[in-house]
Amino acid sequence: MKIAIVDDLDIECELLEQYLTRYAAEHQMLFFIQKFQNGKDFLNVFSTQSFNLLFLDICMDSPNGMEIAHAVRSKDTSCLIVFSTTSKDYAIEGYRVRAFDYLVKPYSYEDFCFTMTECAQAMNEWRKFIEVKEGRLFVKILLSEILYVDYFNHYIQIHTPRRIIKSYTRFVDFQKRMEPYKQFLNCYRNCMINMDMVSSLNDKEFTLKNGEIIPISRNMRQEIRQKYADYEFTRLNSGGAYYGL
Repeated sequence: MKIAIVDDLDIECELLEQYLTRYAAEHQMLFFIQKFQNGKDFLNVFSTQSFNLLFLDICMDSPNGMEIAHAVRSKDTSCLIVFSTTSKDYAIEGYRVRAFDYLVKPYSYEDFCFTMTECAQAMNEWRKFIEVKEGRLFVKILLSEILYVDYFNHYIQIHTPRRIIKSYTRFVDFQKRMEPYKQFLNCYRNCMINMDMVSSLNDKEFTLKNGEIIPISRNMRQEIRQKYADYEFTRLNSGGAYYGL
């Protein structure tokens, strides 16, 4: 998740960065944050790269926040723009640049969290991760990169496109840990798939996007197929991956 902060006051940039860092830790998200103290520096960078989320002060020297927002919208229709301002008088003009929300200074961490939760629901693509112990090291794994998880010889095996991460953990404990993430489905004993990675389904098995075949438990085929159908309906109607948070 690439996030830009544009504000000419150091203290405001630092506060927002602290809030983002805290929110990322509490919600296990990966943020890449860039701070800019004037619009010219931001627009120079924006000319060569894009951002998912932009926190933008309005009352700055030229170009001001509204001018920056217009420049962003002329090139990028998907970036979420959140104005951070001392005034509510820009609502109509903000509507013209499709501002997602306003944070009126001074704002609390609770106000910030409300805005971030709304952004999460709108974007549907957060860089969420889990952390597991592999040998003596703790490894971060993006949920979006997990193909499926199975269990062998007291180790869970987390299959990703690049490699298999093995962690000495009971499958039942790992399964409980993954319950908040609705894209993961138990399809047979000690195995769960990432339904976002499924390319096709027949009566007996899932085919994943990398071509691997994952069987479906014979005794639960109808239930599993129904859960997948329900998830697909929710995902397609929400416009992306569904985390159920």
